[in-house]
Amino acid sequence: MSALYKLTKSDSGSYLFTTDGGLDYTVFFIECPVTDIEGNNHTVYSFGFERAGNFGTGKFSSSFDEKIKATIIHIIKVFFNKNGEKAILYFCYDDDGFARHRSIIFSLWHRELAGTILHIKKNTEVKGGILYGGILVAENNPLLPLLEGAVDAYIEEVNNQKY
Repeated sequence: MSALYKLTKSDSGSYLFTTDGGLDYTVFFIECPVTDIEGNNHTVYSFGFERAGNFGTGKFSSSFDEKIKATIIHIIKVFFNKNGEKAILYFCYDDDGFARHRSIIFSLWHRELAGTILHIKKNTEVKGGILYGGILVAENNPLLPLLEGAVDAYIEEVNNQKY
């Protein structure tokens, strides 16, 4: 795997890094309480990352930065080393028309986590299209069926609120 960008952890728990090209990224986890069908409460973490500044949403003009991928995969591995019984939930919103592209990239990145982390796609139909998303969870997590059901209910609730 490629070298990583130097990470800084903020007071809020987010990770910050700057690319060789001077772009600033924030990687974050937000606690999301969910309840399974047996009434047990769980915490899953909504995962996301964003690039600061203005950028166009036209055709991709930037070259692929292998170190961004390596850095984000590293952060996810650190998360699971500390929180093996938890799950990561992500959504690829289509505000810029590239949700499907991000979903495909995330699936490709998952291959570097394969063997220990499951990627369960949770794409759902919403008004006007598809909300791409999924969960990452440790393969050996004994709570997997309960977490997956709780996440399904959460996604349905989110879909009903957003759309």
